[in-house]
Amino acid sequence: MGYKYSNKSIIDAVNSVNGMIYLAARKIGCNPQTIYNRMKKVPAIREAVENARGELVDIAEQKLRTAVINGEPWSVAMVLKTLGKSRGYVERQEVTGANGGAIIVDWDSIDNNQE
Repeated sequence: MGYKYSNKSIIDAVNSVNGMIYLAARKIGCNPQTIYNRMKKVPAIREAVENARGELVDIAEQKLRTAVINGEPWSVAMVLKTLGKSRGYVERQEVTGANGGAIIVDWDSIDNNQE
């Protein structure tokens, strides 16, 4: 089956824009859905997208590491809230009802809606 856009042209475009589908589509002149559809059919394209995105995350992690080493407070907080969760650095969110009160659940109306 012949495609208007070759697998190689899609992979090259995906690699050139770090796995960003819409930018890759613009680069080769197709609709982004074309690439999404081809990813479902062609493992090599799906793998190229995953690898390119993984590389982009690695680059971002390098920048984050540099920011932590430079003592930038936002980066220190981000690392502690994510990678440091197992050491107790977590933000806790509490869900409450109106004005900080209890959440009131009307179980009768819930039961009646299921019947």
